[in-house]
Amino acid sequence: MKWLYPGLGIKRWILVTILSLFLFLFNFTTIIIGVNDIATLGKRLFEGVFNYLGDYVYIISIISGITSLFILVFAVIKTNQAIIRVILPNDIEDAKVVDLMYSKRFLGRGPKLVVIGGGTGLSVLLRGLKNYTSNITAVVTVADDGGSSGRIRGEMGILPPGDIRNCLIALSESEPVLEKVFQHRFKTGIGLEGHNFGNLFLAAFTELMGFEQAVKEMAKVLAVRGKVLPVTLENIVLQAKLKDGTIVRGESNISKSQIPIEKISIIPSYAKALEDTIQAIQEADAIILGPGSLYTSIIPNLLVAGIEDAIKKSKAPVYYVCNIMTQRGETEGYTAPDHLEAIYKHTKSRFIDYVVVNNKDITSRQKHLYILENSIPVKIEKERLAAMKIKLLEGDLLAQANQVRHDPDKLARIILANLLKEHYRSKSFIDGILLERKLSLRSN
Repeated sequence: MKWLYPGLGIKRWILVTILSLFLFLFNFTTIIIGVNDIATLGKRLFEGVFNYLGDYVYIISIISGITSLFILVFAVIKTNQAIIRVILPNDIEDAKVVDLMYSKRFLGRGPKLVVIGGGTGLSVLLRGLKNYTSNITAVVTVADDGGSSGRIRGEMGILPPGDIRNCLIALSESEPVLEKVFQHRFKTGIGLEGHNFGNLFLAAFTELMGFEQAVKEMAKVLAVRGKVLPVTLENIVLQAKLKDGTIVRGESNISKSQIPIEKISIIPSYAKALEDTIQAIQEADAIILGPGSLYTSIIPNLLVAGIEDAIKKSKAPVYYVCNIMTQRGETEGYTAPDHLEAIYKHTKSRFIDYVVVNNKDITSRQKHLYILENSIPVKIEKERLAAMKIKLLEGDLLAQANQVRHDPDKLARIILANLLKEHYRSKSFIDGILLERKLSLRSN
């Protein structure tokens, strides 16, 4: 009965809806079963009226029925508008209401994707995927120990929030101004300088309710499509054994090393994955690794107990998104097969089905800029990939930017087009057609 509370602006339209519906049904019944039968049903109440109107009853019933139908439709529309105005902000545009409906209806029936990684690479892919499905679970590394995240981790003893924040914002449906606020980095202030507001926000939530729940609450604030999960709740530290036998600890220190990495490990080695992550992998239609730093963003996730076993048991295809450029301190001189061999060196099984690579040349200016960082485009080496029984997905995946980056939509399309063609069977024929149509439209 709360719908009848004063001030909601709904009662009048509910009443009009009921009356117009009754009038429409009465006129419709009059036309269908005849005047005499209606007179019999109405007895004394209607019999005199029908006898007085005579042959005009049918004409009046048709006109009245059509009028009541229009009033009924109008009343339903006004009722919906009244409800929407109460629920949504006053300044929201009609187009955004449609976007919300689209997100809940179409995207909610899209393929279930699990994306594993960290750093900026993962957030780039998420920005593309969210246009095609909201059934996304981002599994994010929590080994960062540099910058604002490292300071918060060291001073407060909580998991580093930076990569989690980037993924939440990448999947967000919130206003651009809210995204700017959460990405804002303080330039001045004792203790604040260098900190990111989103990191501090997540840290505050963590003190109140713990890290896992804090991530969920921040996802609500940002209206996130999908879920973002830390790969583990253990406060893990990365440890690398270099080619010369040197042991280096900490993600930031490993990335600075000039000596090639032999092997990476996590401390503690018993760190376990979240149950939600394992369940998401089990239910996934596709599992995607990367893009991102091979030794500090991709492989550490696979070392967390339960992740590799869940991927191996899953029937979903596994895609590895190879970086466009080699990375100083991690993958200097690596080819696409070298990336895969490095992963397999740290796992018990070979579970990758596809490697996704860019085949578009970068500009001369970009080449010169990256040579200064000892970074070059990753070579594909198709023959080695074929020998490893890895299927190749290649295409122009470059973003239009000064820096060499993946284009979010191009990357999402090449993966989803293959998934739709080779593996995925939508719950309904219409959903499959709509997804295929959208992939086709955005490619044009």
